[in-house]
This record gives sequence, structure tokens and C-alpha cells, in this order.
Amino acid sequence: MNLDELLKAAIKDPSKRSLFLQTLIKSDVYVICKNPVKQERSREEGGIQLELITTQNPDGDMFIPFFTSFRALQQFAKRYVDCYKINCLRLFDLIQSVSAVLNPNSYGKEFSSQEIKSILLIARNLKIKAISYKEEDTINYRPAERSVSHLTRAASKFLSKQPNVNRAFILEMIKGCEKPQILIVLDMMGSTRKLFVPLSKYLSKIVKSDEHLCFISYEQDMGKKAAATVDPFYVRKKRYFEK
Repeated sequence: MNLDELLKAAIKDPSKRSLFLQTLIKSDVYVICKNPVKQERSREEGGIQLELITTQNPDGDMFIPFFTSFRALQQFAKRYVDCYKINCLRLFDLIQSVSAVLNPNSYGKEFSSQEIKSILLIARNLKIKAISYKEEDTINYRPAERSVSHLTRAASKFLSKQPNVNRAFILEMIKGCEKPQILIVLDMMGSTRKLFVPLSKYLSKIVKSDEHLCFISYEQDMGKKAAATVDPFYVRKKRYFEK
């Protein structure tokens, strides 16, 4: 059973809560960041700088939302946001002074600051270490198995007005046992946020209910790896002086 299934089972059956918690603290979860994550040192050393968003429950209490999967995060955010994948135990160590809610606005679980501290204490006593898997190792890419012509037509129209975009690729991305997501890789210059946000809004008008879009820059290693599996659906026309 994956983490989502274990969570649902634990909600229905209290006897399965222990297994869920043991699995959770060894798993990677997703958080929403105020700004893109900064790498301060090598990934192996774990040096990162991230600012997590907080939100309020109906009683006005503040909490940090976190998610079992990228899909759960997208369903909550309903728009493009900066996010980060992090080991749950490591996240708890970073936020132990505040409460957190797993999968808010859905089936989920609230963790008070006291509960988080108790989990950290138990983990230390059992010598459980926070180890995050490298995201690249859990992701597979393949050409889209469904028709995406409605997306490529609309995206091409939008991108033709963006002089900083040279090429664009579209394919399916599969993270672990999650359902495939549609990934658009953009070979571009300049700020990704200034392009990804308006492009996401533009495509949201035609995207189907069962389609989940992701965007990544070709400059990133993951972008190059993904784009290597398909041909570009959009190539910027060269200007006269470039011929």
C-alpha cells in the first residue's frame, strides 16, 4: 500500500494508525514554499533554505499544510506554486514549534506541535534517521499515451508570443506509483515563474478534469532527461537576422 492508501486505511481503522505513522516518517512528502528553494550546499549534505506557507483553520489557528503526493498538493493549491519534496521526519524537525496538517481540504491528519515533538523524540530513541530519496530516481518519462493536441495547439499559440522560449516538449511523467502527469518542458531564458504562471492560467481554460499539468525548465537536469524522450512540439521561428 502506498502512503495515500495507508492514510485512508488508518482513518477508517485505528489499528492501522501505527503502521501509517511508521511509514509516514520514512516517506517523502510535499510542501508549498513562498519562494523557490535555495540550495546552500550539496544535496548530500542537505543544505537548503525554504520558506513554507502557513494557512488557517476555521477557528483561526495557524498550521503548515503538507501532502502525501504532488497530486494532493495540486488539488489543494489549484494553481502553479513553488513546492519541495522532503522527508517527513526532516520536515517535522524543521517545524516542530507549529502545527501541521497532512492533505488539508481532503481526507487527512492534523499534527499538533506537541505531537510532532513526541514523534521526533520516539524517532531519536529508535535511531530512525531522516533520509529523502533522490526525486530523479523515482521518476519515469514517456511519450503521452493520450491525445494532447488540445494542449499543444493552445501552448504553441501562447509560446509564439514569448520571444524568450526556443522550444517546448510535452510528455507524461510518472512519480513512483502515482498516476501519470502531463509535463511540459520549456527551453527558455529568463524567469521561469514569469512564464509558468501565465502559461498555467492560459492552459487551465482547456485542460481536462483528469489532466494534471506540470512545468519544468530545460536548464534543469530533470528537464533535459525528460525532453530526451520526445521531439519538441513547438520550435520558435528564427528571425531574419538569425538565418
